[in-house]
Amino acid sequence: MSAFERSVLSVYVAYALQSFGTAISWQFVTHWVKNDLGTPDFITLTVVWATPAFVTMVAVNLWGAISDRVEKRKPFMLVGFLAYSGTFVMYSLVTTSMEFLIAAIIGSFFYSAALPMGQAHLTSRTERKGERLGHFLAWQSAGWFCGAVFSGFTYQPHLMSTLYQIASVICVTAFACCAAFIKDLPFEKKEEESQLGFLSLIRRPGIGRLSAAMFSSQVGINALAFLMAIMIIDELGGAPYMVGISNGGATAIAVAITGYVGTQVDRRGPTRILIFAYVTYILFSIGFGLVRDPVLAVIMWSLPLYPLAYTAAYALGAVLSNEEERGRAMSLLTGAQNGGAAVGPIVGGLLAEFVFNRLAQPISFITLAFNFVALLLAYSLLRSGIGLVKQDSEEDSAPTQAEPLSH
Repeated sequence: MSAFERSVLSVYVAYALQSFGTAISWQFVTHWVKNDLGTPDFITLTVVWATPAFVTMVAVNLWGAISDRVEKRKPFMLVGFLAYSGTFVMYSLVTTSMEFLIAAIIGSFFYSAALPMGQAHLTSRTERKGERLGHFLAWQSAGWFCGAVFSGFTYQPHLMSTLYQIASVICVTAFACCAAFIKDLPFEKKEEESQLGFLSLIRRPGIGRLSAAMFSSQVGINALAFLMAIMIIDELGGAPYMVGISNGGATAIAVAITGYVGTQVDRRGPTRILIFAYVTYILFSIGFGLVRDPVLAVIMWSLPLYPLAYTAAYALGAVLSNEEERGRAMSLLTGAQNGGAAVGPIVGGLLAEFVFNRLAQPISFITLAFNFVALLLAYSLLRSGIGLVKQDSEEDSAPTQAEPLSH
């Protein structure tokens, strides 16, 4: 195995470990804060969930710009993985929701350094962007599956501190893997493109609408996701292990299919796959809003829908950006994703508190509405012929409107 192949594999492994640790800590946050930290109102739960995402939305663009300027990816992965570990240690020590929020703000600023760098590294010097991102998501999904199932079967509110400590150790392992095996690639300059800033990047045909579509979809998804454990356990009468199974189920299937999804993104074009992804989210939202059995809810939540949207969106972003601005492009999309993750809980929390009488399940139809907006934006990209096929070569990587597929 060449040094480059080892580096690519190490990126997969490091981010799989990071996902493992994050899944352990993430899926029961609102349930734990509500029941163990004594915070029953949805407004506080919304602030606890949304604020770190707002911080990440801003910080990730800062890290991406610095990464492009210094022409390095690895140092930012190291900062991020170490910050994940430190954040989980802080979480294990908090006793109030305010302390948790302060730890989340500090941690999210630093761990956001790692978020876009894996995609930026993997999509450099290759035409198989969708395939690389598909395998990347498959490894992340494998880590997420292990973490979700593990915490699903071990979670109790009074044991959450121990789970945070375990997550911290796992992220230290991701840091060690990155430090030992990941190698930075030299950048290939493209004329004066390296001087482009975020404003120039977002004005490029397709980038603005893609970012808006990701943001809208994530608002809808996260409006429901941050209340999912409460819905399964408190409203439908399910057990905590069902939350772990539902989150783990989707990732387990994603491990098997995401590589194939990536090749289809390269073959058919990311825009078509993105449209299909938003259609599936709409259909899911209808069913999830009507289901009354916790087992059926678990099965529906386990459907592997996110690999389609994730792989297609980031592949399209890679197609529309050059290597020396890839960090900014991936940061822009990650910022849009985290912006949706921040706004979504606010939308869901306010509606649950003031409109739906503190019920989580009706938020499914809010998920539907925002993904319909995302679908319209993605369809406008298809009408424009943007991102229908992958780039012909890395030597001609300036963003253009690709020709439609021949039949």
